[in-house]
Amino acid sequence: MQKYTEILKKLNYNFKQTDLYKYKPFFGNIKYLLEYQEALENPLLAQTRILKKIIKKNKKTEYGIKYNFSEIKTINDFQKKVPIITFKDIEKDIERLKKGEQNIFTKDKVVYFASTSGTTSKIKLVPVTKDRVKNFKREFSLWALDLIKKSANVFGGKTLYFAGPYFEGETEGNIKYGSISGYLIYKAPWFIKSKITNKVRIYNEMNFNKKIKKMAISALKTKNITQIGFTTPIEAILFFDYIKRNKTKLIKEIEKTNKERANYLKSIEDFKPINIWKHLSLINCFKSETNMMYIQTLLEKLGKEIEVRDPGINASEGRLSIGIGKDGVSGIPPLNESFFEFIDINKKNAKPITIDKLKLNGKYKVIITTSEGLYRYDMGDVITVTGFKKKIPYIRFYNRENFLNIAGELAYEDEIVKAMVKTIKDLKINIKHYTFLPYIKNLSRKPRYEVLIDFEKELNEKKIKEFIKKLDSNLQEIINDYKQMRNEFGRLDTPVVSVLRKGSYDMYDKKRVVASGNPKPINICKDAGFRNNFEIEKTYKL
Repeated sequence: MQKYTEILKKLNYNFKQTDLYKYKPFFGNIKYLLEYQEALENPLLAQTRILKKIIKKNKKTEYGIKYNFSEIKTINDFQKKVPIITFKDIEKDIERLKKGEQNIFTKDKVVYFASTSGTTSKIKLVPVTKDRVKNFKREFSLWALDLIKKSANVFGGKTLYFAGPYFEGETEGNIKYGSISGYLIYKAPWFIKSKITNKVRIYNEMNFNKKIKKMAISALKTKNITQIGFTTPIEAILFFDYIKRNKTKLIKEIEKTNKERANYLKSIEDFKPINIWKHLSLINCFKSETNMMYIQTLLEKLGKEIEVRDPGINASEGRLSIGIGKDGVSGIPPLNESFFEFIDINKKNAKPITIDKLKLNGKYKVIITTSEGLYRYDMGDVITVTGFKKKIPYIRFYNRENFLNIAGELAYEDEIVKAMVKTIKDLKINIKHYTFLPYIKNLSRKPRYEVLIDFEKELNEKKIKEFIKKLDSNLQEIINDYKQMRNEFGRLDTPVVSVLRKGSYDMYDKKRVVASGNPKPINICKDAGFRNNFEIEKTYKL
């Protein structure tokens, strides 16, 4: 315990002796804390070590032989010999893994596949080895240390946690696949599971109505929920709407086993979460710009302004950051788990650089090499540097390299989102859901954007056309290429707005919650056929 105390003090975590014993299970492996301490002083050394470890371990795999891992001695060697790839480049080999073949990318056996959510029906499966669970425990220890330091009372209660099904099916080779969020909780140690309000097996319920009912009963039975964890606010909004709408039925279910709790719930006049769980004090969710719009709605439904923190960027492919930034949004890359390269998006033909070369406020595309067989993998995520913890950069999600380009306008997702947010503020209206996609109905006419929209309140035709004009104006103001295509080049026409039937987008999101537990907002979609997922009441044009 004395060694723990010394290390924690060096990391500026000062705990009472009684608290050390109380929270020790959450601190994780002391070796990882030592590695983290060293990385703070020399991040490049930490990165060099982990890269050498990954390369050495997997040099006799098919991929290792193909790219001469045995000859790689330095980061420069690695960058020269191994190409940057996307999922399409390794898709055929992934198919072989799914059939049960091994030793293709890693010496370690592939024990699971993480499924990813997307806008198409085809599931993308990412290989997972035993390292993923081991790394999760290590990541959790750093995150928990930071949370205990700032909000120790949170650990005194339970967590309402939303996750996807960890078992969606099996591949031809009898390897299970599912949501990484559910899998990591399923494989988590007892002290993490003990903090979740419901049994982990509930996440495997594929019927949304049954799943939300079971989670609601478990949560309402729990007196002391202190935090909520989810990826996107949509999940929590749907959940809180459900318990309010079904209050009487849910209380009747609880009354069968706990009359005292049922009577307390009956006594609550304003059935808001903050009145149900009075010690609720923290929300953990991904704080993207789009999510921030939904977070305000969530807090209103919650009944109180409470702290919202970002736990970090964790994708099916791997973790990019651990959310321990002082701003509640930024995090540090797990430098002792994966090797990271960064490409400056503001420089033409920029070459990949290492962690020590990042600059404050710089924006970089991330290339990741993991211990699970992804080598120089382009995730399409762009991060920005917000500060430094000693020599390790704090990073936060900036955008996904996602854009619409139907007439040469190259409109990035974050820019489109900014235009939409500005339009909403300018007109003082509320929108529940929206998605931009190409609208090319007649090849003899100019293409344009279609915006699928679920308005909070019904708008008349005059208001909707005012919305279209304002949106078009804001898109031109924010996206110069869009402005040029609309005016100088005359290639684009004004957007059209397709108003969705009430509840149509909610139904689509419910399916995604059940399928992946991770319904990231689909702000833009390059597939015009995406509209077929919804019931459209009417399409409006200028």
